Amino acid sequence: MSKGTIICIDDDRLILSSLRYQLQRIIKSTYEIEVAESGGEALELFSELEADQISIPLVICDQNLPDMGGDSLLSYLQIQYPKTRKILLTGDANLEAVIHAINAANLYRYIAKPWDETDLGLTVKAALQSYLQDEQLLDQNRTLRAVNAQLHAQMNERQSMQQKLQDSEQRLESILNSLDDVVWSAAVDGFQLLYLNPAAEKVHGYAVTSFLNNPDLWSEVVHPADRHQVLHFFEHLLAAGHLSIEYRILRPDGEIRWLKNRGHVITDVQEIPIRLDGIIYDITEQKRAQAQLLYDAFHDELTGLPNRNLLMERISQSLKRQCRVPNYQFALLFIDLDRFKIINDSLGHTVGDQLLVAIANLLEHCVRSADTVARLGGDEFTILLDGTQGIEDATQVAERILETLTSPFQVGDHSVFTGASIGITSSHEQYTDATLLLRDADIAMYRAKALGKGCFVIFSPEMHAQTLSLLQLERDLRSAVDRQELVLYYQPIIALKAGQLTDVEVLVRWQHPERGLVMPSEFIPIAEDTGLIIEIGKWVLQEACIQLRYLQQQFPSASTLRVSVNLASEQLQEPNFIHDVDQILTQSGLDGSYLKLELTESMLMAHEEKHITTLRQLRDRKIQISLDDFGTGYSSLSYLYRFPLDTLKIDRSFVSRMMANPKDTEIVNTIISLARTLNMNVIAEGIETEAEATHLIHLGCEYGQGYLFSPPVNRQQLEEYLTANQQWFEPPQAPDASPLSTPPPITRSMP
Repeated sequence: MSKGTIICIDDDRLILSSLRYQLQRIIKSTYEIEVAESGGEALELFSELEADQISIPLVICDQNLPDMGGDSLLSYLQIQYPKTRKILLTGDANLEAVIHAINAANLYRYIAKPWDETDLGLTVKAALQSYLQDEQLLDQNRTLRAVNAQLHAQMNERQSMQQKLQDSEQRLESILNSLDDVVWSAAVDGFQLLYLNPAAEKVHGYAVTSFLNNPDLWSEVVHPADRHQVLHFFEHLLAAGHLSIEYRILRPDGEIRWLKNRGHVITDVQEIPIRLDGIIYDITEQKRAQAQLLYDAFHDELTGLPNRNLLMERISQSLKRQCRVPNYQFALLFIDLDRFKIINDSLGHTVGDQLLVAIANLLEHCVRSADTVARLGGDEFTILLDGTQGIEDATQVAERILETLTSPFQVGDHSVFTGASIGITSSHEQYTDATLLLRDADIAMYRAKALGKGCFVIFSPEMHAQTLSLLQLERDLRSAVDRQELVLYYQPIIALKAGQLTDVEVLVRWQHPERGLVMPSEFIPIAEDTGLIIEIGKWVLQEACIQLRYLQQQFPSASTLRVSVNLASEQLQEPNFIHDVDQILTQSGLDGSYLKLELTESMLMAHEEKHITTLRQLRDRKIQISLDDFGTGYSSLSYLYRFPLDTLKIDRSFVSRMMANPKDTEIVNTIISLARTLNMNVIAEGIETEAEATHLIHLGCEYGQGYLFSPPVNRQQLEEYLTANQQWFEPPQAPDASPLSTPPPITRSMP
């Protein structure tokens, strides 16, 4: 048989359906479940159920209703249906609405959307149990009145019934003594305590006799901040007939505990008050749980800093204050750590988390107590500067942060260096929404990263326009592969002594239908940020293998030509990477010995053991591995021995300076000697002059690429060269010629 009806209120039918289904699983068939999609519909439903004398133990209400706020509806229902337990659903964690509902609607609890079904089940069961306990208390009082009346009548009629009355009182005393909740009775005249069960000592920390002997102790144990509402509790209870209050007490040991006191007026058959009875519940744990829920909803779990929800609330408050207070200003700093991903990947997430906590402490020490330091997630932090005098205050804080970050952090056994890129926005009348302020600070931060990191940038409206352009470019890039807008270009790699083409490095270009040819420097960073780099990288590898196999079959001069393809870090970390490579080689028909994959030093240093395994699997397929831009990164000899590498590529920065700077010449010579010692090939990048090519030959460099031989060419141009099959470079004839002497003229056939 149903014990009553539970009402669910939400304007989203899908949420109502889900909530109803979950409640049916929780309560089985014990209660009926009714739903309403608005506040008005809910009030009509309450009236109908009340007319049918159907109890309503629980109402679950969404905060955002089409005709009123959920907190306002529950506050109104508290007046009409005070016994009904009330749960508020909220998706935006509006602190003000939650507090209003707690105070005005005697809210049992609020639950954040999306909710956890287990948490919902526990909360609903606890609310229904609480309702039943109140009903049982009322039933108990009615029973007590009936028993007392019967016993008094029996005493007048027969003395023999006295023993039965004593037995009944003993049973009642036994029950009261076994309760964990405090049961009390007080006189109507003077409100003197008549009875307290032993639970009073457990809850309050004072013996029952102390309360009975000292009438003032009842209010003296109450927390000073709550004492005013307890002092007149009995008077208000007598006037109202029943009353419930919550307050704090101070135990003798100094502990503060929360109590809920529910009292009822006991009357005789003529409805004349004869006694005040009540029960006191210890709700300390419930209050702590509620406080923890509120804290968790607005704070970051790792650092304890305010999270995005609380930050947005405080920015909104600052925007409102800006409208009220003349000349009020504030600023927002958006901070993103530099090189954090490298630290996290190479040293582990535990070290990364410890570093984030250290950064949080550092930022709090860089600002005033009135300012808000928040963590948005990952390695992103924000600082809301309250009451600034101008943009100079924000720039000074940014400079202080950047200066402080120049020192290393000692995290466990590791000395860690990191920096930051900072975007700054300041208060302005154009801002009416906190999200816009955060958005612009984020845009300025990305501009700081683009400028080389380790700096700050103040937002300007032009940045927003540029960001919108990048977003459009990103949308176009997502469909570029499907629309076949990506094309491959090839830069020849020449055997310097023979002047012959041996390899081609594949470079991807984007033939945009409106913008024309888009260079990799524009769209590759977008692809990396959005994860599209995995799809694009796989397409480039597949297309390069297919085209090379075609060239080998069509042109005798390309029969031994190799193709070199750059890999992105994200590709190497893909679980199915080796499977994809096998599939591409099988479908294209290309032998693995004609494929060379180019990596960077930073890629190798992240996830070393995993990458060693992957590279060895590639080696098993005869695929060669080339290390790009050697000398510009870690430049540690130890990892050269650990990784199965075939080729070192000398960065163009060393090649361009070696003719004028002996130190760079020595670096190039050292790299060549190192490669020879490790049985590796060497390719010099960025060769632009004949003198550079001649000098590299005399240093023992085997291969080179650069604009001296050819810029990147499309497939048609490459095919024209392969048809001509001519030398790209005429090496010097005298092996001992000075590298700085005028080289002989070269013959180069370029399509």
